[in-house]
Amino acid sequence: MPELTRARRALTMTPEQPAIDDAAIISDKGVIVSVGRYRDLAPDFSGSVSDLGHVTVVPGLINAHCHLELSHLRGATVAGQGFMVWVEDLLKQPIFDLPEDALAKASRELKRTGTVMVADIATRFPQRMAGFLEESGFFFVVFTEAIGEAVPEHGFVPAGEYELGCGSVAGHSLYTTHVDVLRAAKAESSRLGCPFSLHLAEHDDEVAIMAGEPSEFLDLLQGRGRLLDFEPPRTAPVQQAQALGLLDESTLCVHCVKVSNADIETIRESRASVCLCPRSNEFIGVGRAPWEDIRGVGINCCLGTDSLASNHDLNLWNEAAYFKERYRGSISLAEVLAMMTANPARALGVAHRLGTLEPGRAAAWTTVPEAFLQMFEE
Repeated sequence: MPELTRARRALTMTPEQPAIDDAAIISDKGVIVSVGRYRDLAPDFSGSVSDLGHVTVVPGLINAHCHLELSHLRGATVAGQGFMVWVEDLLKQPIFDLPEDALAKASRELKRTGTVMVADIATRFPQRMAGFLEESGFFFVVFTEAIGEAVPEHGFVPAGEYELGCGSVAGHSLYTTHVDVLRAAKAESSRLGCPFSLHLAEHDDEVAIMAGEPSEFLDLLQGRGRLLDFEPPRTAPVQQAQALGLLDESTLCVHCVKVSNADIETIRESRASVCLCPRSNEFIGVGRAPWEDIRGVGINCCLGTDSLASNHDLNLWNEAAYFKERYRGSISLAEVLAMMTANPARALGVAHRLGTLEPGRAAAWTTVPEAFLQMFEE
């Protein structure tokens, strides 16, 4: 049965569409049928009506980078001491545990704060995570994380059929994943018609390792039997990713904290997207990505919370508020909202289902917190 939802205002995030005051959204069987002014749509409508009141409605939010497998580690890891210290501490945690109550709590938090889709990195339990997200009603991409030296004989992604999402592959990093594994991971994601994700240029040690310079983190990894035959490409991480054929319009580059202007131009030319995780970068202590420069050249930018092992919550509104407060220069409400709606929908290949409020898209929306709106009224 068709439903009409009324709200004070709707921001559809469709190009050139102004805000709709006293808005109405008609949906049927989980799909938007029409969007417009209440006075225009209501007279001919005969289904059920719900009035959300004095709120601003936007498309449901998309968390473009998360590690739900670490949801049980909220508050358990050290903060602000740099990547190597954080990793050492993380490896002491029970990372192979995944209590159901921690997942359930993460799911409730995501739903409560307006997230309708998660791009999740699964290092240990990709099939379980895909099933959990499907059963919980989230749209999703679960990226099986490729790490180490061996290409799996039967592929990276576990078999599975899902209505709300898909399985794909992510490269852990350029220095923990062998070049042959990275190429195979990218190739499999392309065959599946799904996006590819890669932690890229996240911290100084990554830059040093790739350049062949001394690195305490490399010493740590080799002491654990990793990277024993690693040959540094002696180039910047972004340039190595490009040389390996990992960057194209279906690639999501996560973090990009340590990038030069030349790196930013390489990403732009490749048409890859970037997912910024500002609070995670601060939590770990790796620095701040050049947000303004990345956005300034027209790169498609998204926001992600990263994991609860490197952030305080999974609330994208908090991520966006942090970003807005520290942005150097002007940025509009619509531009920040796009980083949680239309932009990640494009990056993850789901713009036909999510990211905008228009006919044919999923009937998935949320309301903007009043305090967040006020940040743009000053």
